[in-house]
Amino acid sequence: MTSILPGTDLSLSKVCLGCWQFGGTQDAPDSTWGSMEQKVADDIVSRAIDNGVTIFDTAEGYGNHQSEVVLAEALGARRRSEGLLIASKFGRMGANGPHKFTEVDIEQSLEASLRALKTDCIDLYQVHWPVMMESAETTVRALERAKSLGKIRFYGVSNFGPQNLRDFIAAGGHPVSNQVSYNLLVRAVEYDIVPACKENNVSILAYSPLQQGLLSGRFRTADEVPEGRRRTRHFAGNSTPLSRHGQAGFEELTFSTISALRDYTAAKLDTSMATASLSWLAGQSQVASCIVGARTADQAAGNAKLAALNEDQLATMSALSDDLKQAMGSNADLWAAESRVA
Repeated sequence: MTSILPGTDLSLSKVCLGCWQFGGTQDAPDSTWGSMEQKVADDIVSRAIDNGVTIFDTAEGYGNHQSEVVLAEALGARRRSEGLLIASKFGRMGANGPHKFTEVDIEQSLEASLRALKTDCIDLYQVHWPVMMESAETTVRALERAKSLGKIRFYGVSNFGPQNLRDFIAAGGHPVSNQVSYNLLVRAVEYDIVPACKENNVSILAYSPLQQGLLSGRFRTADEVPEGRRRTRHFAGNSTPLSRHGQAGFEELTFSTISALRDYTAAKLDTSMATASLSWLAGQSQVASCIVGARTADQAAGNAKLAALNEDQLATMSALSDDLKQAMGSNADLWAAESRVA
């Protein structure tokens, strides 16, 4: 099932394959996903396409363009022959924190991404974080220039809060999407970001729709979750040295919520917890596509299948996660106590 992204001619599937996991190699494994061989990535991409996925999300920050290289190889000739779409992002961390991208930096990053992706045009090019811009004005100028030159078709933003979005639009920007973390365990965006996007005709691309596997239902305690996935504010700040938020976390409430959703899915829905969770997210009005990664081809195929949930089922699943939503509040930054999403 596909639909046109408002303000564009891009035909998006409701499920987008997230390609962060392609960014790790044997010599330089990703801290969250580890490493992945090209053959595995090829199989994942092929199965995703065979099951209706039309859009693939990557970034220069995923292994310093490594994810883009792997994705290009995996897509091969099918990208053009089947009209598949690529979304990528500029932005990376520097030695002293987020690098503030100038117009020249954006141009250079775009050229590097085009080379890595073996293409002359990226369908959707995104600002990875607002803190990675020198300013909204210079960023908009760079993106508009790239669009006029035919190097990108459309541009969007990622991890932008309401004020970030207003400032970007006031600077002359025309973003068609805002990529944010959104799922049944992460609903902070519903407080302010979703209304701001709706007001400005900006669609949401929802990443981490299964909260890095938590909504698969297979983890029953925090100790079972791999260390690289315990960095969010769901977990205690001392759960892993990789954590930066320094707070007590919400482990008990997180796992009681997961348990309630698991029980409801098993008792009332004829589908898996992962499929139910993805289908809930796809059923939210402002969400254009759900960006979900996969470690295996079978996962990619399974993640592409959505269930038809009715309004009562959607409302029940929301109610089961309301307490966690209220406890975690409106901070849409999962990794920091002081939000970088304004």
